[in-house]
Amino acid sequence: MTLHSYISRWYRQFVDSGCLCKGKSSGRPRVPYVDVERVRETYQRSPKKSLRRRSRELQMPTTTWRALRKRILLKPYKLQLLQAVKPQDKVARTHLAEDIQEKMEDDGFVERLVFIDEATFYLIGIVNRHNVRIWGTQNPHAQIEHERDSPKINVFCAVSQQKVYGPFFFAEATVTGNTYPDMLENWLFPQLANDSNDYIFQLDGAPPHFHRNARGLLALVLTQRWSGRGAGEDGPPSPMAIPVPGHNFM
Repeated sequence: MTLHSYISRWYRQFVDSGCLCKGKSSGRPRVPYVDVERVRETYQRSPKKSLRRRSRELQMPTTTWRALRKRILLKPYKLQLLQAVKPQDKVARTHLAEDIQEKMEDDGFVERLVFIDEATFYLIGIVNRHNVRIWGTQNPHAQIEHERDSPKINVFCAVSQQKVYGPFFFAEATVTGNTYPDMLENWLFPQLANDSNDYIFQLDGAPPHFHRNARGLLALVLTQRWSGRGAGEDGPPSPMAIPVPGHNFM
């Protein structure tokens, strides 16, 4: 383009707008309606197919993502893993829920329940990257330094309607099938016995709770008065685990 052409263009711009300022860019071209509908149709047929594979099939390497997020307003969601439940488990779980509802009408049943759980706390403040979000108008590029094998503490608590037992701090770095029943026998059970000898112990499906040492101790000390994974005929199944036969509360 010659100097004369530049001057002529500047002159027309000044006459039309009264300014020689550079106009705002129109940005990326809008995704055509036909392409948007192609993307919409293929995701309606198969919503689990990956974005990379979809773009390759449609031969739209950069258009697919913009059509999904800007025009169709679809968002990616993660799959949630759940314990597989068999048909007979569903029936047993229904019976368990009905039994608990009936028992809750009895005076003193709720007071007998004791729930327990553990949690791990790291001294450097480790957080779950999938749950923590930082909202803002710009990316803060926030970072958390990760220290391999950083110091941590495992904490245990038991809760009943009347009382909280704990916290109990494990001296070991990991709660195992040996340390867990040892804590129950020497720390928790004596406290529970001082308050009542007629309680129902509720566990979740954590590996230390399911260990044969823990189940053996529970079967010996709390015969038909503990509920959880592997309770079997010795106790009622946990409503938070896969139900099994033998859910008769004493």
